[in-house]
Amino acid sequence: MAYKALIVDDDPNVRDEVGEILDSMGHEHDDAACQEEAHELLAGNQYSYHLLDLEIPVRTGRGLPRIQNGENLLGEILRQRGTRKEPVIVITGHGKEGPDLGVRMMRLGAADYINKPFPSTGRTLDIAIREALAGGKHVAADRIDSPYKPFKGGELVFFKYRVELCGVKICGGGNLFIRRILNALKQKRSNGKYVAYSGHELAAEVGCPAEVNRIAGAIRDFRRDTMHVLLDELKLQSNTQDVIQSGGPGYRFNEWIVAMKGDKLSAGAAGADRGSASVTDVASEETVAENQRQEWILKELEGGTEVRIGAVVAHFKCSTATAKRDLAALRSRGLIVFEGTARTGCYRLAGVGR
Repeated sequence: MAYKALIVDDDPNVRDEVGEILDSMGHEHDDAACQEEAHELLAGNQYSYHLLDLEIPVRTGRGLPRIQNGENLLGEILRQRGTRKEPVIVITGHGKEGPDLGVRMMRLGAADYINKPFPSTGRTLDIAIREALAGGKHVAADRIDSPYKPFKGGELVFFKYRVELCGVKICGGGNLFIRRILNALKQKRSNGKYVAYSGHELAAEVGCPAEVNRIAGAIRDFRRDTMHVLLDELKLQSNTQDVIQSGGPGYRFNEWIVAMKGDKLSAGAAGADRGSASVTDVASEETVAENQRQEWILKELEGGTEVRIGAVVAHFKCSTATAKRDLAALRSRGLIVFEGTARTGCYRLAGVGR
């Protein structure tokens, strides 16, 4: 099959580099340096996939490049393709912010992201393109000469403030909704098999009856985030069904997932999965008590309520100093962040955009 891509990037050097990679893959391509040029090409062509830089100008030589321009173009591409499955791969050069930005674009509908400068080994742009064209499932390592190994299951360990898979964090304490879903899915039947839930059953189990779409969206995001963590941290290739399966009897953990509590992690498993981290280190981290005020703050934020110091003081009749201390403790653990000015700002869950 002949593939043709649209490359959108305002840097001519990047367009040349990407073009050479696509030429090597035998793929044709058109180039655009701005939103306007991309519009013109999209109006007259249909592409197999798109490579989109986010920080682009609206018109060449006019105006400043903005991430919002690329985000708007992503939305236009997704609307234009309709039911067709032409993936969009975001290419971003924003350093430490790149993965967070890429994942946010994936939640909007992008198939994947890859950071600039493009890696020459490991998960290269070539591999990202092949994966996207394969429908989001990672291509077997022996077919793409990749150093990545296939994911074959592992221990899913539930600590108080995070969940780890194969020794790396895949869920933090701030995302209470997906944690409730994972807690439900780790339940087993008398025959030792994981319980399977329909969308409606799982929604009722986690306390949000009739919100099936919210369940599906949370699981979709969790799958994508987990696939990236396994790739980036452990060089393991996985697909969307490797941790949480769906279809047939419903949502359930794959049988090669071993769900367990963090305080029951054996010393041998800890040494194998966590390198130099010991069970004592893990236990000491998890013994930090979360008081009722902090639990209330997290529940309010998870429900979408804006929280300020005054709200904590009013609800618990505590001092301002006590409220500040609780909020500071949650911030130090990376569970919440403060947005806005000191006078009008508020707290929200870490990693949750507006």
